[in-house]
Amino acid sequence: MNLEKEKLLVISPHADDEVMGCFGLINKIKKGGGQVYVQILSLGGFDKFEGTRITKEDWRNEVSRVSKFLNIDKYEIAHYHDEIIHIDTMPQQELIELLGFRSKIAISKIKPTIVAIPTIFSTHQDHTQAYKVAIAALRPHSQKTSHLPHLVVSYESPEYYFWSAASEFGKFSPNFYVNLSKNDVNKKIKAMNIYKTQIRPEQRDGSSLTALARIRGNEIGLDYAEAYHVHRFFI
Repeated sequence: MNLEKEKLLVISPHADDEVMGCFGLINKIKKGGGQVYVQILSLGGFDKFEGTRITKEDWRNEVSRVSKFLNIDKYEIAHYHDEIIHIDTMPQQELIELLGFRSKIAISKIKPTIVAIPTIFSTHQDHTQAYKVAIAALRPHSQKTSHLPHLVVSYESPEYYFWSAASEFGKFSPNFYVNLSKNDVNKKIKAMNIYKTQIRPEQRDGSSLTALARIRGNEIGLDYAEAYHVHRFFI
């Protein structure tokens, strides 16, 4: 599939999900001369297990640095507070309208050709809520009244791969892959390391990103890959 001149919108429950789940797609589209936008739904500060305070300023600074590193065209943070605001506590209609037309980078405004959303097969309630509202915002309408992206995919997160694979939540079943080189994997790790407040050993770190990239690569005969599930594709 030719990814040149595409316009990608990544819907990210939190800042860092766009790197963990969509780095490869972002990287390919930017290399192909396309545009990338990231809609972050929630941002907050909280106490880490070690007792170190994370402020919203810390996280917002990391978002800015990651966006520059990845050459993101524009991003928007929908909600940021001193304490974590869980997406599943927000009214669904409010979030659907945000994604559809209220955000500065709403679907109807930037008219993306590709939209990437989190998978519903996650043990994190914010991810499943983000999936539900994204699917609603992307539901088919007459193209006379709304924009219809030609490719809609969901992405996964390394920290939920093994836990959700054998749970009642179901299993993420990829049918679309993005090839990653060793250099791509290293760049993905560098991007994730900028989110230093979000690093969790063996869950959100370089080793987990590399391990999942190897697993997905092996599924299709490559060294490394990133996996997605296609919900809609037309040309």
